[in-house]
Amino acid sequence: MKMPTAFFLFALVFVPGQALAAAQKPADPATAVVINAVENMHRRSISSSDVVSQALLGDNVRILKKERNADGEDWYQVETPDTYKGWVASSALRFLKPGEKTYASSGKIFVVTALLANTYREPDVTKHKPVKVAPISAVLEVVGERDARWLEVNLPCGTKVWIQRGDGEVREAPMVWPRTSPEDMVVLSKRFIGLPYFWGGTSPLGFDCSGFVQLIYKMAGIPILRDADIQFEGSGLVPVAAGEEIAGDLVFFGKNIGHVGMMIDAEYFINATVHETPTVRIDRLKDAYWQGIYQGARRPRR
Repeated sequence: MKMPTAFFLFALVFVPGQALAAAQKPADPATAVVINAVENMHRRSISSSDVVSQALLGDNVRILKKERNADGEDWYQVETPDTYKGWVASSALRFLKPGEKTYASSGKIFVVTALLANTYREPDVTKHKPVKVAPISAVLEVVGERDARWLEVNLPCGTKVWIQRGDGEVREAPMVWPRTSPEDMVVLSKRFIGLPYFWGGTSPLGFDCSGFVQLIYKMAGIPILRDADIQFEGSGLVPVAAGEEIAGDLVFFGKNIGHVGMMIDAEYFINATVHETPTVRIDRLKDAYWQGIYQGARRPRR
């Protein structure tokens, strides 16, 4: 995904881990938590505006501006933990009270590792339809344990529901993603093959190119910024010489850097693309199409 560089000058001063540290402090009146599974962030305060990114269930966001649009709807410009900004409808948020801790910032938490995890009114999958779906990487507050199968969690909206342990892992807050190997990153990335392309997408409901690699890197303990051009220049990654690409490296394409993928070995990369089939797919780096627009690779610092 590509956005105007000037819009993201703030990204140049981003310090990995800074947002995480801030999230552990008591909330101020300009803090809210996302209550929908996947919430589109728009360029302007109206749903017909283009989607620039997405916030996920349980994300703590900073409120920057409020605006009532021409339809009489209240919208808020928010900043997500990765410093990305966009507009969301007020119905997508629960505002935290002064002094209230940010959501899932203390105690036991449940980290979703299934692509999509259903939550239920009771510890049973047959009696009622799911209450809400939680996408992979969502972090939820644990409030109780029933048995080896079920956990009770508190959704960001305040509703208590049940989730199956097999959909994730129980940990202690604050959530810190452990650093994993390039091999593990490749295994994770292949779980998304065939999922649809969605401009601005950051979840299994649909990805764009930079949202896809950002999720893989986040879950591997490597925080990077949003948008391919910023990932290329402003996320603290190390340049890689042509011909020396290895698994886990990010590869970038386009005259103005408008596309990104991740190498899965020395020859092939995985990416969310609209080229030929609009899905998450594997391509060969040396194919003529990709070589014609290839701009180089970047590697995480060890």
